[in-house]
Amino acid sequence: MIKAELPMIRLCYASIRVENDNDLLLDLSDILATAREFNAQQGIVGVLYYAEGTFFQCLEGESEKVIALFESIQKDGRHTDIYQFETVEINELHFRQWSMKYVNSNTKISNFFKKNGLHRFLPHQLSGEQIDGFLKILLQTANVEKPTKSNVGYQNRGYQNYF
Repeated sequence: MIKAELPMIRLCYASIRVENDNDLLLDLSDILATAREFNAQQGIVGVLYYAEGTFFQCLEGESEKVIALFESIQKDGRHTDIYQFETVEINELHFRQWSMKYVNSNTKISNFFKKNGLHRFLPHQLSGEQIDGFLKILLQTANVEKPTKSNVGYQNRGYQNYF
């Protein structure tokens, strides 16, 4: 008997960062280090973008695995006010090169939001069609590679000095 492949989905959400004692770089480093390891093991791919106190993340992979991961993400105390966009069934993984791509804040993204009538980073106000456009920009933007780990200091915790 041939096992049928599970459907693949794209699940995107936006959330507000909870200000805490950790600085932003430490939070981003921890999120990325954890996501990259877990996602690689689970066959999940995606992208993370952060600007102006707001996270945007898109996850792609087998539906059951992505949904289970999102349920866990929703319990993370580093963010609140989670807004989930429509989950879409996909035929291919768009971010397949990255277990979790991180994109730095940049002018191209700022211009995209201004062009869509938003003068700051407010992804939860984008329509489904606009989300597709935003994802294309994120996909085309150069990836910030994870540096090799050092045995000392913040570098061993995944700190990336070019966030």
